[in-house]
Amino acid sequence: MSPSNQTRSSRSQKTVTVHVKLADFLARLTPEKKFDISTPAGSTVAEFIENLAGRLGGDFRRALLEKNGRLHADYAIVLDKQFIPPGQITKHEIRDNCDLSIIPIAGGG
Repeated sequence: MSPSNQTRSSRSQKTVTVHVKLADFLARLTPEKKFDISTPAGSTVAEFIENLAGRLGGDFRRALLEKNGRLHADYAIVLDKQFIPPGQITKHEIRDNCDLSIIPIAGGG
């Protein structure tokens, strides 16, 4: 195995814990509103969201993600009290013991 493959392999074996908090509507689709979940170390916010949606099932996935797999425009991500713009979720990395909230974006009228 080449050194770069060894690095990728060891990275994928390590995990980090994420403290997740869901908005009320999404929480109704899961057993709990707040929970901890492990994810591969080095995951981006986008990868974590995809992983989370896959673990929590079809109804949750359809509520959270668009058909193309992107975060639905009705939701925002807050990582350690910092709003992550939708176009930036592929650039922010999940850290061990971080707090990630999925909240609705209030609409105006």
